[in-house]
Amino acid sequence: MQLVTASEMQQIDTYTVETIGMPQDVLIERAALSVLDVIGAGHFNLDHILVLAGLGNNGADGVAITRLLYAQGFNVSLQFVGNVSRAKESVQRQLAIIEKYGLVRAEKSDFNEATLIIDAIFGTGLNNLLPEGLQKMIKAANHIEKTVIAIDTPTGIDATTGEVRGAALKAHTTVTFGYNKIGLTQRVGGYLSGNVIVKDIGLLTPTDFNFSLPEK
Repeated sequence: MQLVTASEMQQIDTYTVETIGMPQDVLIERAALSVLDVIGAGHFNLDHILVLAGLGNNGADGVAITRLLYAQGFNVSLQFVGNVSRAKESVQRQLAIIEKYGLVRAEKSDFNEATLIIDAIFGTGLNNLLPEGLQKMIKAANHIEKTVIAIDTPTGIDATTGEVRGAALKAHTTVTFGYNKIGLTQRVGGYLSGNVIVKDIGLLTPTDFNFSLPEK
């Protein structure tokens, strides 16, 4: 399987959206649908699903996943990590849609009540230490050992090196898009990512693109 770095994945994303012309919202919807496929095929307790969403494109995926689950009648809560007013436009567009569905965002959630946590806080774009408050939240979530499905990359894992950026959420399953990431296969990232499932969401790679590692 071909492995890519975080930078290479960003180049592929940019090429697909800006050169090919694939709308970003289409990629978000396909990513969300692919996660629902994984949830449906797994043996997860779906009594109370908690989606933790960040302010970037990973968070936009999380909002779309929440909407799809809510539309299917699941008991799902959406909680943002960070100030929503600072979220990217992709997140704001998804929020505008979900609000019309009547779903109200949770201001604060009890991890103990959740039977499944969807981690859509940070994906492959993480390149700094996580904020101290988020590190504390992640450590608390790991302590109660809830089942976690990570979107693209577990929050706190460097997608290129597999190193932990201060703290990292331990995932049972990681659904990653397009290609597997090097950081999900080595060091701590290889352990904390759990079962890694690669999903095709329509990302296109330039024919002259040079990957950093050969196929494995």
